[in-house]
Amino acid sequence: MHLIWLRSDLRLHDNTALSAAAARGPCMAVYLLSPGQWLEHDDAPCKVDFWLRNLRELSRELGQLNIPLLIRQAPRWDDAPMVLLNLCRQWQVDALYLNEEYGIHESRRDAAVTRTLRAEGIEVRRYLDQLLFQPGSVLTRSGTYFQVFSQFRKVCYERLHHSLPCLVRAPLKQAPLNIASDAIPSSVDGFATPADHLRSLWPAGEA
Repeated sequence: MHLIWLRSDLRLHDNTALSAAAARGPCMAVYLLSPGQWLEHDDAPCKVDFWLRNLRELSRELGQLNIPLLIRQAPRWDDAPMVLLNLCRQWQVDALYLNEEYGIHESRRDAAVTRTLRAEGIEVRRYLDQLLFQPGSVLTRSGTYFQVFSQFRKVCYERLHHSLPCLVRAPLKQAPLNIASDAIPSSVDGFATPADHLRSLWPAGEA
């Protein structure tokens, strides 16, 4: 079994980790609700509501492909390693798939998850998805960081000219699994539901 951990990449198409997981065999998806962490980050209620509405859309789309979407509670990101480990144990997951995120807390969270799962023999596969280039990979000939943006831009354009990113294949429909998707909550404690006129400014879905 393969597990895709969804975070800020709530989309079916152009999702590198999801595509990779689905291509390697039976897979399921998980999303962690982390209200304590979101409060520490001062995430707005309308932002959390937008995530929940997108999760509902994505769950419906994944369901058409027989990919279940599970919801788990990890109040703070420090809780994520054990929550994911327990889920992997429950469903005998061989590998966890995720798209890289680069915030300081996100990086620490993902490093802790990687250490915990690999210590249990569970593979963790991390993918470049949000960026064109791996951070720190665009350097001067002497191996240092650029100090002039125009020179940095020139190198980026040259690299893209010679090697554009590959298209990411959308996941195909898989055989049904005996795993039911979890219901997506309509709200999260600590975050009020925004007014309808605010919600209408950010419609859910990939389009």
